[in-house]
Amino acid sequence: MNAPRGIRNHNPGNIDRHPGVHWHGQAADQSSDSRFVVFLAPEWGIRALARVLITYMTARKARDGSRIDTIREVIDRWAPPSENNTGAYAQHIADLTGIGLDDPIKPDYPTLRRLVPAIITHENGIQPYSDHQIDEGLKLAGIHQGEPEVML
Repeated sequence: MNAPRGIRNHNPGNIDRHPGVHWHGQAADQSSDSRFVVFLAPEWGIRALARVLITYMTARKARDGSRIDTIREVIDRWAPPSENNTGAYAQHIADLTGIGLDDPIKPDYPTLRRLVPAIITHENGIQPYSDHQIDEGLKLAGIHQGEPEVML
């Protein structure tokens, strides 16, 4: 029970549960957490985290109406100021990834391979997953090393 909530739930992005939304790899029994989705294995939670990021970058808009294509914009959507210190969160992600807050990013393997572990670290205080587990989660999300960015 000492592991962070996101790690215990195999949901390292701490994705909220929403009525009517069922994720691939979601555990049938959700009773162990009243707010966040519980997944069967970490790879499914990593997949969900990546799928949300891909959706942000391909199908959602930033506050100014432009594409979400920077760390600042991704984190503004992921961790809204109404619940988080979004500026500090975004800066931490930029520091962990080595990508500038306003540098353009794409939903491709090199970007998500850096962004996903950084969000896991920020959300949980640790990033306990192996490279293999991260890559498996990305593969489940449709992101494969050496392939062009996902276009949905």
